[in-house]
Amino acid sequence: MFASVTYPGTYESKEHGFRIRQDGNSFVYLRENENTVIEKRIPQYGTSIVVHPVEPINLPREVTRYLEIAFPPVIMAPESSQTIYLTFPLEFGVFLKSDEDYQLLDVFSRCAPKYSLYGTPESGVITRYHESDISDKENEIDRTIHGFLRLEIRNESRGWVEVSHAVFHSYFMPIYFDTAAGMVGEMKIYSRQMAQTNILARTFREGMEPALPVIRARTILNVDLERKGFLMEHGLG
Repeated sequence: MFASVTYPGTYESKEHGFRIRQDGNSFVYLRENENTVIEKRIPQYGTSIVVHPVEPINLPREVTRYLEIAFPPVIMAPESSQTIYLTFPLEFGVFLKSDEDYQLLDVFSRCAPKYSLYGTPESGVITRYHESDISDKENEIDRTIHGFLRLEIRNESRGWVEVSHAVFHSYFMPIYFDTAAGMVGEMKIYSRQMAQTNILARTFREGMEPALPVIRARTILNVDLERKGFLMEHGLG
């Protein structure tokens, strides 16, 4: 599913596959399905093709930088913590990779994108919207459609809080993979209306590899730590 592809060659998956064919002295990347034809000429030497999971905000185009996951309500006691397992929509990124750099070539997914508004029209944000089941462990899922998110929730307030969705900023969204894709997130609850969310640079399980990020502002990220998370100010339920 996630792989390196030598060319000329092919990549096969459910509904989406591509091939790289030689055309004279150059190579052509070609992906076709019922509604889409992507054809691009690629360098002949010095690069390889890799397929990695990417931040799920790229299709059909980058409408938003925010991912919203809705799930069945969780009741949090005052000053308590709980870990839950959710899913997120999986997008596959095809990269041209050299020894020192990489370039996004294509993105595809089996998960149709949906969008929502978190907050008010005046001050809210448009989000990539995903509804997830909830579990206290890693359950079996269709790994070609969804990835895993382990969410660590901490209620730092002195009141009872009901939580049924989380919004994350894709500015810093490390994804790891083996035969599946996984992320680890945290939510710090300050009140019934406010929480801070982050995706952590922590592998979902031992042995996973870090995926290449589409959003590359790493020099800024090292300084601008505040933008790694998202402050939910419009409610948690």
